[in-house]
Amino acid sequence: MSDRRESPAASGDAPASGADTGLWRTLLVPLVAAGLLRAALVAAFSGAELLGDERAYLLLGERWRVEGVYEGIWAPGYPALLGLVGGAAGDHAADAVRWLQAALGVWVVACIGALGAAVGGARVARGAAWLAALYLPLAGFSALLYSETLFLALLAPALVLLARDRSAGAGADVALAGVLLGLSALVRESALLLVPLLAAWVALVNRGAGAGPRGGWRAAALLALTAAATVAPWTARNLQVHGRLVPVAISTGGSFHVGLNAHDVNYDLAGLGEDPTRAPGALRAALRGPAPEPWSPETAGAPAERASANVARGLRFAVEHPAYALRSRLVEVVDLLTPLSYPVRSLRFVETRAPLGSPTARAAFAWLAVLMVPALLLAALWGWTTGAAWDGHRWLLALTTAGALASALVSGLSRYRAPALPLLLVFAAVALLAPGSGAPAARRRAGVALGALLALAWIPSLEPLQAALAALR
Repeated sequence: MSDRRESPAASGDAPASGADTGLWRTLLVPLVAAGLLRAALVAAFSGAELLGDERAYLLLGERWRVEGVYEGIWAPGYPALLGLVGGAAGDHAADAVRWLQAALGVWVVACIGALGAAVGGARVARGAAWLAALYLPLAGFSALLYSETLFLALLAPALVLLARDRSAGAGADVALAGVLLGLSALVRESALLLVPLLAAWVALVNRGAGAGPRGGWRAAALLALTAAATVAPWTARNLQVHGRLVPVAISTGGSFHVGLNAHDVNYDLAGLGEDPTRAPGALRAALRGPAPEPWSPETAGAPAERASANVARGLRFAVEHPAYALRSRLVEVVDLLTPLSYPVRSLRFVETRAPLGSPTARAAFAWLAVLMVPALLLAALWGWTTGAAWDGHRWLLALTTAGALASALVSGLSRYRAPALPLLLVFAAVALLAPGSGAPAARRRAGVALGALLALAWIPSLEPLQAALAALR
C-alpha cells in the first residue's frame, strides 16, 4: 500500500475538512430522513419489554449509579450511559435512552456521510448517508438497549479522521482517532482488535505529520498509544478489583470459552428450537458435526477467575479436537453473515406499537431488514472490486472487516458486524455512484469469488432464517 494515488477527497471532489458547511448541506435531507425513521422505531418500541442483555445493562447502570459499584462482566461504557440517563429520567430511563440513541443514530449517519466524502466525494457522501439512514438493521438498534449505537457513535468519527487525506495536522487527527478507538473499546471490547489493524493501515499508507515510512510508523504508534492510554485507567481499576490483568471486560473470557467448545448459543436464533443452547438448522448442524465430548464451563470462583479458567479450557478443547474446532469456527462465520439481525429477533419477542403495531407491518419490516443484509454485502463487495476508490481505502475496509471476522471466530452473532458497517455502507454507495472503470482483472475475479463464497455461506442459514421469520409475533 502506498500513497501514490490521490483519493477523491484529496483531488478536490469533496471538502477535506468535515467542518465545511457544504458537506452538511449535502447531508441535510438524508439526516432528516434518518431522524424520522429512528423516531418512528423508537415510538414503536417505547414501553416494550426489555429482553435479556437489555434488562441486564439497565440494572447494571442503575446499581452503578445508586451504589457506586460496577460488577458487570461487560465493558463499562454502555452501563455508564444508562446509569447517567437513569439518574435524570427515573422510571422512564429505557425510553429516554431510546430517544437519546435516535439522536446518536443521526450522528452516526452524519459520520458515515463524512466518511463517504473522504472515500468518494460529495456524491458518495450523499449516497452513503442515504443508505445509512434507511438501512434497517442499523436504524433498528436505536430502539433497542444494546451498545451498538453508542459504539458506532465513537468508532465512525475515528474512521473519518483516519480516512481523510491531508498533509498537515495529521498528528492531532490520529491522536483523536486513537482516543475515540479507546472509548469505543470501553463500550465494546472487540474494538481492541481494530487498534493494531488500523495502526498497521496508518503506517503502511504513510499517514502522519512526517513524510515517508518513518512518519507513517510514528503516526501508527501515536494511534496505538492514545488508544491504550484511554483504556489504561479502567485496566488499572480492573487490576485492583479482580487481582489480575483484565484490559476492559471479563466477558471476553466467557465468550472465548463458548466460542471454542461445543456449547452453541446463537442469540439471533434463540427460542426457535427445543434446546435454547442449540441453534436450529439441519445443514448448519451437519456443518458443525457431532461434538466430540460434552463440555461445560467453569462455574466456581470469582468471575475473573472463571473467565481465565474458561479461556484455558477452551484452548485445550480446541487443541485436542482441531477438526471440530475448525468446523465450528466455520459455523460461527456463517452466523455472522446470516441475514438475520437483532432488530428482527426483537420483533419475535416483544409487542410493538405503531408503526409496527400490526403483524403485516412487523413482517414487512423484518423482510426488508433481512433482504438488506445480503444486498449491502454484495453492493459493498462490488464497490470494493470495481469502484473508483483509492486503494488505501479499499484496504481500510478489508482490515475493519477482518476485525469483525476475528470477533466472529469467538461468537458469531450478527451484532458483531457493527465495526464494518460504516465502510460497507460507503463502498455500497461507491458501487452505485462512483462505478469507476478499468478495474484490474485479478481484483474483479477476486470479487466474483468472494461473492460466490458469500452465497454459499448463506445456504446453511436459510432454514433458521425461515424459522425466525415464521416466529414473528
